[in-house]
Amino acid sequence: MAQRFASQFLGLALAAGSLALTGAAGATDGDSQALDFELSDGHAFVRLAELPKQVTVVNFWRSDCPPCVREMPLLAGTARQGKSQVVAIALQRPYETAAAPATVLAALQPPLQALQGPNEPRGLLARFGNPRGALPYTVVLDAQRRACARQIGEVTPDWLAAAIHRCTRT
Repeated sequence: MAQRFASQFLGLALAAGSLALTGAAGATDGDSQALDFELSDGHAFVRLAELPKQVTVVNFWRSDCPPCVREMPLLAGTARQGKSQVVAIALQRPYETAAAPATVLAALQPPLQALQGPNEPRGLLARFGNPRGALPYTVVLDAQRRACARQIGEVTPDWLAAAIHRCTRT
């Protein structure tokens, strides 16, 4: 079952490839509903609503997803810049995260907030505007936790900078 689950996500991630969407089915940029979750960082539960009120980049990833792995250093660099906070949610078992490539493990250090996603992530992904579960998936939230930019597929430095800028102005 776990193999099939991992294969499905890998297949979706590869199918997504470089497909980049700023919106997702059933969701639009600038949704008025505040988004929230409560997930583990391996030591304690972290609630999105309790993080500092600033632009937040939420990235959903897996270590067996090549575009997820490629974008992780960019996300870590964005977190270090301090213009926004970055939350990376691993949609895999903790031992899979621990076995991720060294570049990913290096990126998953503070100030980037690394969290463990739920065993069945489809509900969380759907709530954040990704009902199909394609990875990688990135949502940029404004300070009120409303989605103002979304991308299915690997983020680029230009897209990420523009999304953070747009969400800072809302």
